[in-house]
Amino acid sequence: MEINFTYIVIIILGIIVAYLIGRLHSKPQQEIPTDLIDLYKGVQDLPVKVLQTIQGSINPQKGKMAELLTYAELRYDYDRIVPLGWPIDFIGIKNNNRIDFIEVKSGQSAVLTDEEKHIKNLIANGRVNFRLIKVSEEEIHHFVTAQRRVES
Repeated sequence: MEINFTYIVIIILGIIVAYLIGRLHSKPQQEIPTDLIDLYKGVQDLPVKVLQTIQGSINPQKGKMAELLTYAELRYDYDRIVPLGWPIDFIGIKNNNRIDFIEVKSGQSAVLTDEEKHIKNLIANGRVNFRLIKVSEEEIHHFVTAQRRVES
C-alpha cells in the first residue's frame, strides 16, 4: 500500500494548527504579561546561558517546520523526494533530468555547517557516485539465523 505523503503532510499541519489554536484559546488572560517593559527587564536579568538554551530549543523546532513546509512545496518540482534529515535534508529526483541535494535553512542567515560545506564541495567537484551493493539470499539467511541465536 503506497502512502500518499500529501495527505500525511496535510494531516500533520492540521494537527499542529489545531494544537496551536487550542493553546492560544486555553490561556487565561492573567498569564499574558500586560507590562512589556517589566517583561523586557526580566529577560535582560536572565543569565546568558539560560537565554541560549531557550533559543537553542526554539531554533531546531523552527527549522523542522521550515523543512516540513519546504517538503510540501518541493513535491511539485520533483518526481520523488527522499528525506534524509542529516547532514542534508532531502534528495530530490527529477526522472530523466537531475538529482539534487537539498538543504533547508530558516531564519535570517542561511549559513551551512562545515559538514554541509564539505558535501557541497564534493558535489561541485563531481565526487558523487552511484554504488550498487548486492546481498545474496545466503547472507541474509545467515544474518537472520545469527540474530535469532543472539535473541534466544
